[in-house]
Amino acid sequence: MPQGNGWRIATIVLAIVVGLGIVVAAVGLVVVSLQGGSAAPTPAPTTATPTPSATPTPTPTPTPTSTPTAGGACTPEQLAVRASDPQGTAGSTVLQLVFSNTSSTTCTMSGYPQVMFVGDQNGTQIGAAAIPDPTVRVETLTLNPGDSAYSLLTIGEAGNYDGCTPTVVDGFRVYPPDASGALYLPDASYGACAESGIQQLRVGAVQQN
Repeated sequence: MPQGNGWRIATIVLAIVVGLGIVVAAVGLVVVSLQGGSAAPTPAPTTATPTPSATPTPTPTPTPTSTPTAGGACTPEQLAVRASDPQGTAGSTVLQLVFSNTSSTTCTMSGYPQVMFVGDQNGTQIGAAAIPDPTVRVETLTLNPGDSAYSLLTIGEAGNYDGCTPTVVDGFRVYPPDASGALYLPDASYGACAESGIQQLRVGAVQQN
């Protein structure tokens, strides 16, 4: 083979080898580029499941009691009532209704008690309730524990009233001033007029002992 042809063949082979190297390098760059440009997979969002919180146990509310307010009007639960020895006058009898604060709380009294005869062994009212006697000035009294106050009760003799039907009584129902509840004072010494139109009882405002 002539020498010139050998050089040409060698040159062609070299060119082919170089070209293949360029192609391989280019393919490698493309592969690397594709790998580098691919986006990293986005992780799936994690949903947090809330832990159920314990329901707080409600604190029970204490039931209010009916403890009397210090300085308020005296209630029947705070008082005891008794009658003094009766004093006779012309056609009537006068006695003191004595109210004692038997509680541990200070309370007040002002005005007139309500007083009426009761009988039939069941607390039935007999006759009319006492009417106020205005001869005593109304004052507000403060009763500390152990203190007492009184009210004068005047009882007319049943025989002095025309049209009176004398009736045996068991005692008195006594409402302290400004109180809705009553105290019972047993006393069967008096005869009551059963007629509600006869004013046999008069009661004065409470006074300090």
